Amino acid sequence: MTNINKPVSDLLRPKEAAMYLNMHRITLHRLSERESNFPQKIKLGERLCYYRKSELDAWLQLQRA
Repeated sequence: MTNINKPVSDLLRPKEAAMYLNMHRITLHRLSERESNFPQKIKLGERLCYYRKSELDAWLQLQRA
């Protein structure tokens, strides 16, 4: 059974991205501000941003290599 209320998306809010990467939100924020190879957040407003799950996956693969 599929959930029709939540569309499948490659975009994750910072809280979701942090949970996906198994880290705290402040660690996610620090990585995004300090690491040039960390995926950039997509800003859709002053207080609304997302991360692409596919870019986070690619970053994880680089960390494991």
